[in-house]
Amino acid sequence: MKRFYLGQCEYKWSHAKHRMEDIWVRRELGDELFLQCNQPGFEIVYTRSNSQTLPGDMYCRCDIYVDVEDSKQATLFAIQYSEKMVDKTYN
Repeated sequence: MKRFYLGQCEYKWSHAKHRMEDIWVRRELGDELFLQCNQPGFEIVYTRSNSQTLPGDMYCRCDIYVDVEDSKQATLFAIQYSEKMVDKTYN
């Protein structure tokens, strides 16, 4: 698997793990990239922590990653969205 960092966004903790979280992430990534990351062979991963810029007890920071099977699909994804991400390969 290859993991790519796509970006981060901040929103209220009450939105975490609910449909509203997907709306914030989709807004950050854009429709095309968000839909691509929700296709078979891709797994979108959210890493949540306290906000760095807003009160941490009310707002969270969400780092957005996508795991892609290590195949031609991962290479094509990396080329197509290279300006939007950072490669974080793991086993």
